[in-house]
Amino acid sequence: MEPNGNTTASKRWNAARPALSPAVRRLAVALATLHVVGCGGNDGLRLVDAGGRVTFNGNPLANAQVVFAPDSKGRVAYATTDEEGEFRLGTIAPGDGALVGRHRVSVIARGPAKPPEPGSPGALMPDEYPVLGDPLIPEKYFTAVTSGLTAEVVAGSDNLFVFSLADQVVD
Repeated sequence: MEPNGNTTASKRWNAARPALSPAVRRLAVALATLHVVGCGGNDGLRLVDAGGRVTFNGNPLANAQVVFAPDSKGRVAYATTDEEGEFRLGTIAPGDGALVGRHRVSVIARGPAKPPEPGSPGALMPDEYPVLGDPLIPEKYFTAVTSGLTAEVVAGSDNLFVFSLADQVVD
């Protein structure tokens, strides 16, 4: 080892590594900064305010996840309902809106998480592996494919949607 703490191997590595020009170093720093920080904003997406209310059997549905999936390619918008069943959609950040266009909608509402079954792998770490709570609404509403719910988000409109969910009728 040398007096400055370098080893012969590290000297060889440094000697074999080509030096970067100042311009290349500045470019690398700029690209790394953009990658870490981002450009901000909504990534060039056309978002508009959208929200609404969800009820189940006539009562507000609290703590439900509402997801708007655009028919065309694009990012989904999502929200969680408040105690009154009301929600404000967000795509990049909470409450920033939804993409303009037609959407298929899903609503997910479950009861509190349950502890894992004794003897199951998750039983050793119940906080890490909770079991999903029981569905509070029919599971057909959990996916956009089966929910039958749709919404058209329009620029310049109030985009307030009301979804009145009900138990399935068994014939």
